[in-house]
Amino acid sequence: MRRLGMIALAVFGLVIWAGAVFGQEVRAGEKISFYEVPLECGAAADLGCGSRAKPALLEMEQNPAIKEAWLNRTGTVYAVVWRGKAETKKAAGPVFKKHSIEFKELGGKEKALQMESFRREGKWYRGASVDQLSLEEAEILGKKVVNMLLPGGHISEAEAAAIGAGVTAYFKEELVKIRTYEELCRDNETKFQQAIIGIVEKQVGKERTEKIVELFGNQVE
Repeated sequence: MRRLGMIALAVFGLVIWAGAVFGQEVRAGEKISFYEVPLECGAAADLGCGSRAKPALLEMEQNPAIKEAWLNRTGTVYAVVWRGKAETKKAAGPVFKKHSIEFKELGGKEKALQMESFRREGKWYRGASVDQLSLEEAEILGKKVVNMLLPGGHISEAEAAAIGAGVTAYFKEELVKIRTYEELCRDNETKFQQAIIGIVEKQVGKERTEKIVELFGNQVE
């Protein structure tokens, strides 16, 4: 029995080893480039901006040279999986430039570090899946508005709940829309601010809202 147990253990170990080697062989066959990018979300630390990243990710995957395009959770690294050889200058670079995204290709230890987590669930988002980051950002913005207004007694608990839900719902719809960088900047400065003010006014009335705007200005971004 003991001998059979040893044999079974050895076979089990061999299976694990073979699976690990096979996995390494599959990854070794892929051509992957990593690029450092400044796409962190302004509303929260360690969260990538899905709105900013999405257009470029989708456009990259329309290029025949690119198999997959990913953004890491923190919005600091793009990953491109190539169908053949890497073509940064011809394929990835022009897309970054078109969408006003500064980038620096990573190599050596920096690239190896990214490979350790690449494709892990919750750490990397491919193409339109960055909408998940935008939905998280919407939740954060809803809480941010409430946390700004509630402590000073500017709104009641009931009003806070309604305003928070309204802001969250609004941004869950808006942040997943595809916008150019210029459009996103413009909407962030005008449309989004006015929408938040409108949500607040719906709950507390025009007079109280005007006082709130006068007191806080445009602090919510």
